[in-house]
Amino acid sequence: MSAPLGAIPGSVHGTIAVMIPTLNEAAHIRETVINALAIGPVFVLDSFSTDGTQRIAREAGATVIEHKFENYSRQKNWGLENLPFNTEWVFILDADERITPELAAELRSTATSSASADGYYVNRIVIMMGRAIRFGGMLPSYNLRFFRRGRCRYEDRSVHEHMICDGPTAYLREKMLHIRRESISEYLTKHIRYADMESDEWLKIRLGRDKSARAGKLFRDWAKFRLYLRRDVWPYLPWKPAVRFIYMYFIRLGFLDGSAGWHLASLMASYEYMIKLMYEEKLQRVKEGTLKLPSGDTSGRTFSVN
Repeated sequence: MSAPLGAIPGSVHGTIAVMIPTLNEAAHIRETVINALAIGPVFVLDSFSTDGTQRIAREAGATVIEHKFENYSRQKNWGLENLPFNTEWVFILDADERITPELAAELRSTATSSASADGYYVNRIVIMMGRAIRFGGMLPSYNLRFFRRGRCRYEDRSVHEHMICDGPTAYLREKMLHIRRESISEYLTKHIRYADMESDEWLKIRLGRDKSARAGKLFRDWAKFRLYLRRDVWPYLPWKPAVRFIYMYFIRLGFLDGSAGWHLASLMASYEYMIKLMYEEKLQRVKEGTLKLPSGDTSGRTFSVN
């Protein structure tokens, strides 16, 4: 039987450090820190939480450093540049994610061997409504999370950011868990914020001010093509909410995940609708001259759209 997530055996401290970005994660952070400590020293990069996240994280054994949040990529890049890491390898973990014992063993083996890559993609399994989501296009879900310190940083994108690696990359076999345990109200609140930031990214594309990395710099093979579709094709397609639901629930067999598959496809269709509405509103305000550059551009200038 596998060891529980909070008690991964045989950790190699001093080889891997873990960075956990947080904002008001009091309900989850203790378990997250305990899980991550089995891999190595844990640094919680907090955006001035107001719910006691910092205290709970310290009590659990993490080093907590606070920094004002600008956007997701800039926050993480600040942490990579300023946190007092003294390990060769870094793993980035969100507060609602867990490292499985199998992945922990693979991380230790990779970090203590003559690894040929500088960055490694890790596959995530989403746990929603108590069920592992295996359809709907949610699996595989690779993110570059494990890398040699100093070799990787995040692209300049406010949300749904990906990491750029200066050296060769590879894929790990074992998976991590992404546990969605927030209430529906919390889920919607979070995705309203994501939609606001994603609509800014769409606006930057429309206005020729997109600074995010091209797909070829972030992924290879099928993942690169998917990211190209998401960033360079998807914003211009009509009927995006309906297309997203049909794709997830029918084409990618989301119905096989039961009620969780239905709810997830419906929520993601609603998310696409929110992005579209916010984008169109902002575009109209830009045309009227009442909206400045999207967040992240500090020039303070307004611009027009022909």
